Amino acid sequence: MINATVTGIDDLRRDLAALAPKLRVRALRNALAAGARLVRDESRRATPTLSAGDPAVLAGRRKPGTVRKAIVVRTSKVARRQGDVGVFVNVRPAKAGNRGAKNPNDPFYWRWLAYGWNPAAGPDRFGRAARRERRRLNQAGAPKRVPGVKFLEAGAAKLGAARDLIMPRLLQAIEKLNRPKAPAP
Repeated sequence: MINATVTGIDDLRRDLAALAPKLRVRALRNALAAGARLVRDESRRATPTLSAGDPAVLAGRRKPGTVRKAIVVRTSKVARRQGDVGVFVNVRPAKAGNRGAKNPNDPFYWRWLAYGWNPAAGPDRFGRAARRERRRLNQAGAPKRVPGVKFLEAGAAKLGAARDLIMPRLLQAIEKLNRPKAPAP
């Protein structure tokens, strides 16, 4: 998990405290989400996609771009329960009734894609035949581990740029909220 902390914002806190709580939360959440969208876009750019000729796509078990589309900016429930405002970028799972390997819209395999995996030799991974098959694969030079693609970490590399985007957005929102409204004609 990657966290970013912004320091040295005492003036900003005073300005935020002067706003109504609901407006304060909205302004802060919108500014944080703007920075998180920068991280999300970089993560999506770095995410590999299946090609149209991939066997899983041809068989109808997967759709190209499923993981890429599932990378989203979400509001943090944990931060809200603690009285804070927070957003995070991650891979959103499919809805509860639609989860599983048989649904081509479920990005359940994103962890293997991000962190890598050890290829199995078949359904009976622990039997004598499986050990024999793994031995054969090892002798044939097959990889013992498939490395992951660090697409979420690529997005995390943009946290500095995201921080630089958040501060002006937040100041702009505070100025807008503090601006007196024109009287009705």
